[in-house]
Amino acid sequence: RTQGQHNIALVGAGRLGAAIASSPIFAEHGITIAAVFDKDPAKVATSLGGVSISPLDELDEIVRDRSIVVGVLAVPEDAAQDAAERLVGAGVKIVFNYSQALIDTPSDVQVHTSNPAVELLYALYFHLT
Repeated sequence: RTQGQHNIALVGAGRLGAAIASSPIFAEHGITIAAVFDKDPAKVATSLGGVSISPLDELDEIVRDRSIVVGVLAVPEDAAQDAAERLVGAGVKIVFNYSQALIDTPSDVQVHTSNPAVELLYALYFHLT
């Protein structure tokens, strides 16, 4: 468990974003999805995991207002770098990247990339060899 309450921003309200937002594991560890962003106008103002989806253009203001320091990228590979740059520009210091992209950030920003296919291959390699 982490100490205290932590607010995170989720960028991407597609299938992966929906799975992340609906997972109870975050709340169990004191983590709240405080904001969800998407560039699709059809998704904006709808709800995901009980959080209203905001347009990507409002990310900077919302991240600062809600004291968010962690961002989660659940976006396509071609949108990941731009989303990461927006998060970092708003003050995020930790980015969890669920895209296939390699994210470039300043040295004071931690990036954690998780690719389920790569992790499965890694586990299989070490289990079967």
